[in-house]
Amino acid sequence: MSHISPYSSLLPSEQTLQRLMQRVNISSQRALAEKANVSRWQVQQLRQGKIDTMRVVVLKQIAAALDYSLNELLQAFDSEQSLSNKIAEIDNNKNITRLQQEYARLEQRLEKQHHSLRHQFQIESLQVLESWLTYWPTAAKAATDNDGFDAKKLLPLVKPMERLIESWGVSIIGTVGEQLSYDPQQHQLVKGIADAGDIVRVRHVGYRHGDNLLQRAKVMPLSL
Repeated sequence: MSHISPYSSLLPSEQTLQRLMQRVNISSQRALAEKANVSRWQVQQLRQGKIDTMRVVVLKQIAAALDYSLNELLQAFDSEQSLSNKIAEIDNNKNITRLQQEYARLEQRLEKQHHSLRHQFQIESLQVLESWLTYWPTAAKAATDNDGFDAKKLLPLVKPMERLIESWGVSIIGTVGEQLSYDPQQHQLVKGIADAGDIVRVRHVGYRHGDNLLQRAKVMPLSL
């Protein structure tokens, strides 16, 4: 009498799964699902040969439960296209991980550069202000304590501040007391009324930073 294989009526994918389960003494698909920590439906997908549609992470868990590597599991189900697709997916995941790691490294490098540039900027600014930092507190105390203190003596101490803002590309609009033609784009009336082109007097200077207007000069008509 001829010997009939117990797997003869099964699909190739079912036969492969049964063989792999017997190899590690897993008695049922339910037991495999529990050991792999996946759903029974996912094991059914594998049993029905739908390996192409399954997620890599699920296949890895099932492979581990069967004491196989992912590549060995794919090869066992003899699906060259599946193997190619899954390897491509793994490679894509590796590339994504590599890109994420590179992005994190670039972020760290930029953060370090930012701190370094800010520190360098502070050092250069403090070097410009060195004399002001040294002498201004003493001069301010003298002005406060002595009613007859000559305020003109304080003017040289302001020079470092002027040099600093000049080094930043900041330019002054007008000078205090200067008479000039009223330009609404650069001047702001603080009192009275004036039309463009009227002569006005600067009360408080304005500032530009390169081509950008920081603050318009505050002006008032000559009649006030």
